[in-house]
Order: sequence, then structure tokens, then C-alpha cells
Amino acid sequence: MGTLTKDTFKILKYNQRNGFIFTLLFRLITTPLYLLALNAGLKFALKMADYSYLTVSNIGLFLIKPWTAVTIAALLILGIIVLLLEAGCLITLYQGAFYFRKLNLWQILAGGLSKLLDEIRRKNWQLGLLVLADYFITNVYLIYRVFTHVKPINFVTTEILRQPLGRMVLAAVILILLLIVLPGLYTFHACMVEQKRFRDGYLKSWWLLRRRIFEVLPLMFSYYGLAILALWMLYGFCVLITAIAVTLFTDNRLALAVLPAACDWIELVLIFFSSMLLAVGKYGAVSVQYFRFNSRITRKAAAIGYEGKPFGNRKTAGIIMAAASALCLMSLFYVLRNGSVITGDMLSEIQITAHRGSSNEAPENTMAALHKAVNDLADYAEIDVQETRDGIVVLGHDYTLNRVAGVNRSIGSYDYEDLMNLDVGSWFSDEYKEERIPTLKEVMEYCKGKINLNIEIKNMGEDSDLPDKVMKLIEEYQMEEQCVVTSTRFSYLVRIKKADPQIRTGYIISAAYGDFYSSDSIDFISLRSSFINERLVEAAHEKGKAVHAWTVNGKSEMERMKMLGVDNIITDYPILAREIIYREAATESLLEYLQLVLK
Repeated sequence: MGTLTKDTFKILKYNQRNGFIFTLLFRLITTPLYLLALNAGLKFALKMADYSYLTVSNIGLFLIKPWTAVTIAALLILGIIVLLLEAGCLITLYQGAFYFRKLNLWQILAGGLSKLLDEIRRKNWQLGLLVLADYFITNVYLIYRVFTHVKPINFVTTEILRQPLGRMVLAAVILILLLIVLPGLYTFHACMVEQKRFRDGYLKSWWLLRRRIFEVLPLMFSYYGLAILALWMLYGFCVLITAIAVTLFTDNRLALAVLPAACDWIELVLIFFSSMLLAVGKYGAVSVQYFRFNSRITRKAAAIGYEGKPFGNRKTAGIIMAAASALCLMSLFYVLRNGSVITGDMLSEIQITAHRGSSNEAPENTMAALHKAVNDLADYAEIDVQETRDGIVVLGHDYTLNRVAGVNRSIGSYDYEDLMNLDVGSWFSDEYKEERIPTLKEVMEYCKGKINLNIEIKNMGEDSDLPDKVMKLIEEYQMEEQCVVTSTRFSYLVRIKKADPQIRTGYIISAAYGDFYSSDSIDFISLRSSFINERLVEAAHEKGKAVHAWTVNGKSEMERMKMLGVDNIITDYPILAREIIYREAATESLLEYLQLVLK
């Protein structure tokens, strides 16, 4: 065991610089691209299933839809190709180290591509299933941690682990996969190095392992245990440093809101790097064992796989890497600027909307209120839009300007230039004197990439072209993933959904009577919180609709909404809402302890 460990560290160290750089670049390129494909696939499957939203109640029915099965199969095949390519690249790296050859990035990629194409030509499709099972077993703890962040999977995971039968079934699945993966530990090397068919490679793997099983398995499990321990130690250190920084440099009102969100992102980043390092370490350890145990492999042979065409030259490999990198950067830019189903709705337990911007801290429906909403870490800013006499879409809630500007006239009675002369900030406080009414265009320019928008279209009559103008602005700024449109007038939502099905729509209702959430023209209902109960939330979720609650300002009501499992809380106090929804007891204790010490 000691010799194997020593040799493993030697092979990891031999070409560690290029190995780690390549694996990092490979993951940085493939992960965003796969997430982009996952995002597109999920949207497609939801559309084909006539669902707007995934919940615990409807996920079972969603999974058995024909197009869902097709989409999942396509995404699995894409994932298998990526995993097999990574396996081929890492085996090439360690194969080169076995022959005392330090490979550059292009040679590692070329070797991996050659090995992948060889497996496709030999129709070793079973190797794809094995790499999927192997990836699951290797990263089972990390996958569990990711599932705790993604809804509705996090609710399903929690429910499964809560039930004794669920725990038993999950344990049985893991055990079965272990019994499949462990005998095939060296199958990838047997197939990719010795070019065996899958069956022969799997039998060769078991033949190599069977006499050494009590030497190899404790070693591999100890490696894995040490890696998880290191992950938790690093996570604890990062949380401690973050807590100190938040306590020292953040407004106390934001402290308990910032830390839980920061801790979530710290964990996701560490999971990404841990998965990468586990892959590097695992293939390094298995390569050492394979080359040591296999008497047929000698250092005289050198068929590593990077010399062949069409990938065996620096120029071709460079073009492939550059093209993949460009796609990665484009996908990252798209997600950051335009939003994503994966990074938006699914990664948040309950989203928080700042009502009319952060209207408790700045005058409502102004740029100042939107700045505050961004600073308060709100997921959405809710704004109200109307139209001026000359057809400009601007922000405003009331039908007259009496409350915010002291003039008893409607926004629609003003031309845009005259409206800009009105002060809508002094009523709130002298600090906001001379604050003006912004246009929706100004708001979108500022909010794109910073915060999502809930745009409420005020009822301007059946013949109003306001819904069309709002829709065109959303399309112009490519904010379909960052905007939802709501209204009390249902016909507006029907018009928007018919013209652009990508735009999510929400029906605002004061009371809940009838089957108001079944229409295909709406994706969610926006309801007064006092009318929301468990039955309503479950019924809406079963129909694939989300539930937004307004206007939730009290702590007890926020707690009730959290317990009922609503999807979005609209509030004048986004910081308080984030504290209540995301704060855990341990986080609270840590911050309070630090505050006490630092005082």
C-alpha cells in the first residue's frame, strides 16, 4: 500500500503543471457549455410538457413525458462523450508519464480525442455507461451537495433521505453501482491503452483486481475520505474568513443576508475544484496500479495516441481548443447578461422581489430604489409601467401623480419631456430631491446582468399598445430570461404569451377563487399572501405554475410563506426576507459570535 501511494504521488508530480492546467481548462470550457445545453434542454422539455415550472408535485409526471425522456437521453449522451474525452485525456497524460514523457496541452487533448474516436469506432457503448456510473460513485458526495442547492431536486432529495425506505433504496442503488464500478476499475485503461473490446477489458480489469482487492480498495477509499475531509476543512476556513470580512466591512443589516448566499457560492466553487482534483487523483492512482499490475505493459511500447491524424499536431489541437474556449466565453457571457433557468429559478430556494424597487429605503419606482434593490441582494425588482401621452413607457404605480409628485394629473396626460420636470423624490425625503421618473428603457440598461425585473403592466384599457411595447423592449435587450411580465388584466398576458412564448407571465389576483392557474397563457400567479394556503400552493405546483406572494413585510408572514413553499416573496424589506429565508442557525450563531468578539 505504501509503495502504491508513493508511486501515485510520483506520477501526479511528474507532469503536474500541464496536468492540472489542462484539467482546469477542460472543466472551465466543458462545464459552461454543458450547462448551456442543460438550460436549453430543460426549457425545451418544459415547453413540450406544457409546464412553466418544475416542483416536487409535478416532477414525477414531467419525467415520464416522451420529450422529457428524449431530452434526458440526449443530455446523457453528451455528458458521456465529455466524460469519456476527459478520461482519455487523463489516461494519455499518465500514459506519457509512465514512458517518462512530459506531454504538452495539445498532446494531451490529441491523445484523448484519438482514444474517444477509437472507442466510438469499436462501438464500446458499454464504456459510456460505465464512465457514467464511475463518475457518480467518485463524486457521490459532491453530487449530493449540489442537489441540496438545485430545486426542486433539493426538496426531493430531502424527502427521500427523510424516509427509511428512501434511504434504503438509495443505499441499494449506490451498492449496486459500486459492485459494477469496482471490478471495472481498470476497464478504461484496458480499452483505451490495450484497445480491447469492452467485455474483454472489463474481465481484464477484474482479473487484475481480484487478488489485490484488499490492498486497492482501502487505499482508494482512504484517498476519497481524505479528499472530502480536505474539502470540509477548506470550506470551514473560507466561511470563517468570509464571516469575518462580512462582519467587519458590511452593514449589519446586510450581514446575515450576505453570508448564507456567499457560503452557497463558496461551496459550489469548492465542489467544482474538488471534482476536478478527484478526477486527476483517481486516474493517477488507477494508472499507477494498472501499469504496475499489468505485466504485459512494458516501457518499450509508446503508442500513447497523440501522434495520429487528424488531432496529432499542435495547429489542429490549438484550433479545437480555441473554438471550444470561444464557445465557453460566449455561453458565460450569455448566461451572465441574459440569465438562465439553471442559474436563476432553480438555484434559489425562494426568490425575493423588492417591491417597486427597495421602496422602504428610496422613493418607489425610481432609479434610486433600483440601486437599493441591487445593493440589498434582491433577486427581482418589481416595477409598475404606464405610458405617456407621446407613447414612452415609464415607471409609475398610481393613476395620478398626486402622492409622489403633488400634482393631480395622470402620467398619460403628460408628454415625456414635461414629465421629466417633475420631482418624485422629495415626498420620500430631502435626500432624494429632484429624483425623476425613469423610462423602462433606462431601467433595462441599468438592470441587465444585475437584477431580474418583474414588470407589472398597469391596466390601460383593452386597446392599449403598452403590452406590445413592453414585450418589444424585453426582446430588444434580450432579457427574456431576466424579466417576467405581470398584470391584473389577463388579456395583456394572453397577447404577450401568444406573440413571444419565451417571456414568462404572471397573473395578479387579490383573492383566490376558481381554477385560475390552469391557463397556458400564464407561468405563475401573483397573489396576496393572506389568501395563500398549502392546498393552493400544491394545486398550482401540480399544474406546473409558480406562486408569488405579495406584499410580505412581517417576519411571521415571511416564515409562513417559507413553510408553505411559495416560489417568490414580494416585499418592501428584501434584506429581512433574505435573512429569514436563507439564514441557518449555525450561520447566525457564527456571525453573532464574531460580532460579540470583534466588539
